[in-house]
Amino acid sequence: MTKVKDTIDICGCLVHAVKGQEKNVENALTAISGVEVHHITDNSRLVVTIERENQGKIADTMGEFNDINGVVSTVLTYQHSEPI
Repeated sequence: MTKVKDTIDICGCLVHAVKGQEKNVENALTAISGVEVHHITDNSRLVVTIERENQGKIADTMGEFNDINGVVSTVLTYQHSEPI
C-alpha cells in the first residue's frame, strides 16, 4: 500500500456575491482558516485564495463558501498541490 504524502494545496477562486453584500461576504470568507480575499470587483466578484494542507480540504473549504449568506456562486480558477 502506498502512503499518501502530505501536501500543501493552493487555489484561486472567484466568488460572486449579491450586489451590496460584498463586505459581509468578505468578512465571512476571511473568518475561514486559510482563506484570503485579495480584491472585490465593481461587479460583485471577490478574488480569493485558499491555502490548506492535504488534498481534499480545498473542496471542503469551497463548499463552505456556498453556505455563506450573500454568495451566489464559487468558481475554482487555479489549483496547485505539492508535497511538503
